[in-house]
Amino acid sequence: MRAWVIKTAAALIACLCALAAAAQETLAPAATLIADSVEILENRTLLARGSVEILLDQTRITAQEVRYDGENDRLTITGPITLRDGAGTVILAAQAEISDNFQDAVLRSARAVLDAQLQIAAVEINRRTGIYLEGHKIAATSCQVCDSGRAPLWQIRARRLVHDEIERQLYFEDAQFRVLDVPILYFPRLRLPDPTLDRATGVLTPRLESSTLLGWGAKLPYFIVLGDNRDLLLTPYLTNKTRTLETRYRHLWPGAELETSLYLSDDAIRTDGFRWGLIAEGTQELPLGYDLTFAIEAASDKSYLSDYSYSDTDRRENSVAVSRATAQTVTQAELLYIESLRTGEDTDVFPALHFYGGHAVRLGRHGLAQIDTHAYYRRSSDGSDADLDGIGDGLDSVRLSGGFDWARSAAIGAGIIAEAKAEFGGDVFFLADDDARDSTETRLRGGAALGLRWPFERRNANGSRDIIEPRLQLSHSDATDADIPNEDSTRVEIDEGNLFSLNRAPGSGFYEEGTRVELALSWTRINPDGWDGSLSFGRIERLSGANAFSTASGLSSDVSSWLVSGNLDAGPVDLIGRLSLDTDFHVSKSEFSLGYTSDRLALLGGYAFLAADAQAGRTVPAEEMALDASYQFNDQVGGSGGLRYDFDANFVTSAELGLTYLNQCVEFGLSVSRNFAASANVASSTDVSITVRLRGFGTSSASGRQINASCR
Repeated sequence: MRAWVIKTAAALIACLCALAAAAQETLAPAATLIADSVEILENRTLLARGSVEILLDQTRITAQEVRYDGENDRLTITGPITLRDGAGTVILAAQAEISDNFQDAVLRSARAVLDAQLQIAAVEINRRTGIYLEGHKIAATSCQVCDSGRAPLWQIRARRLVHDEIERQLYFEDAQFRVLDVPILYFPRLRLPDPTLDRATGVLTPRLESSTLLGWGAKLPYFIVLGDNRDLLLTPYLTNKTRTLETRYRHLWPGAELETSLYLSDDAIRTDGFRWGLIAEGTQELPLGYDLTFAIEAASDKSYLSDYSYSDTDRRENSVAVSRATAQTVTQAELLYIESLRTGEDTDVFPALHFYGGHAVRLGRHGLAQIDTHAYYRRSSDGSDADLDGIGDGLDSVRLSGGFDWARSAAIGAGIIAEAKAEFGGDVFFLADDDARDSTETRLRGGAALGLRWPFERRNANGSRDIIEPRLQLSHSDATDADIPNEDSTRVEIDEGNLFSLNRAPGSGFYEEGTRVELALSWTRINPDGWDGSLSFGRIERLSGANAFSTASGLSSDVSSWLVSGNLDAGPVDLIGRLSLDTDFHVSKSEFSLGYTSDRLALLGGYAFLAADAQAGRTVPAEEMALDASYQFNDQVGGSGGLRYDFDANFVTSAELGLTYLNQCVEFGLSVSRNFAASANVASSTDVSITVRLRGFGTSSASGRQINASCR
């Protein structure tokens, strides 16, 4: 019986809509009506009662009674009524009158929820032309509204509200912002984005800031949409010690992007005029598959960016680079300018300007040919004071290099894998602008190695696998004599990446010579229960050749330190460690990282130790620990903290604490941080930041609220 009623009612209401549309010479889309009972009355009136549902396009209406006036093309609906427009808007009402095409409507004693976030209650809500939603005597909030009459945490009361569904904007007239129903602010006109809008011009969430350097103040960001792919953020920052304007410009277009931040300040820290800072980075696709990247960091003085917590680097790097990578070649060129902020580092004798260019091409399956150049420039022209590497205060150098690498491996039976590799190259160094030196140096270099690997695998009854692999290599490398300054290989150390390399130096200023035997043993466990681990040991014995490595490198004696490394991935626990042990089991280098994650807790800790090494410019050991943690106390409250501790200086270099509170209608954040400066160019400071953000305006849905959700 119900199925017959449905079909009959749907046909009747479609006919009525078509007749009305024909009278207006327009054809309205057909609607579908479902009800327990349907009657055809006089004057072309259709009456549907009991569990009524009306469907038209994406719009869905449920009610107790629907009366369709065919002569006036109006629907009169008796509630309780629920209207869903298919775009995230849900409306409850006691009574409604709706046009036949659903473009216009009047809903009385109505409540609406936009995108399951912002709830609006009104004496009457009107829908105009399917675009505008107009409410009178409204109360808007993203907090839960309880039937008990208890006031929400915050709400906006206004005489009138217009919601533009195309522009996705909310316009309030005679609006009051209330906290626990107490009026706090009054706005004759107020515009806010609706919850579905990601970007809109307007004021963003203010922040209260406190700093021992800059005092108490506030930041009031203003966001400006310049187009679909451009925007500008202006943030005035005012305290009793500074007047600052922070700007950020972003631009995204096909194949390129740009982000630039410019800061302008008039503060009490320095009295010699305006202070400024600039941080910018961007990328651009070029013809023929090349990519351009650049990064800029500049300021009026050495401490400006750190005083305002815009940057914490102790060396400012400005760079522009061009690169291209294909299946067979890699090409890159980079110009880099570095400004040191470190105490005791003189920018005039520091190699501030660098240029690197290189091209590598694969030859067959096993060969690689490459050419590259590297140049350093110093401002100083004094070369009288040479350091341990023979570099004068004003030495400028240009290196041109070319070389060929070859490597191959093959199974030779019984599971043994044989490896062979060789390299050959040459360098030309041009040394100038130095009173002590003005010359051209050339060098030929090359080496070869033969190695064996013998991996064993065991499958256990529980499904886990153990892989044990001993490895042995005999290598020899040599270079012609040349008086070459070591610019790029002053920090050499043994690690997993270079244990079997022909040259363990990271750059070209130093080339390892002599005959060596490298050996290693590794063990790997792969467990189906969800944890994996590995442990490896490695060592080098020098048979011939001069030893020119520093103490902390682990390579300073003919028999190197033991390199011990391992990792453990056991679900929530992630451990990585590496250390270097000499023959007396003294640690010259160690570093560990431990991470733990669960539903509520996230923990990341790190520890590093480097022994004293005069050749590396470290007269005392360096030992530091870092710890970062966050904990979610419940669904609403979370905390975070972190610190860095310098064991050598015996003090905390930085510490921070944070607290967040989040519910369906408000976000609250409090953070406190302390930086203890170790440089004369950077001052110690304590910073406090407070942020309060109302949810429901231009924010993503997190609560998934339904309009009839219960209160507790």
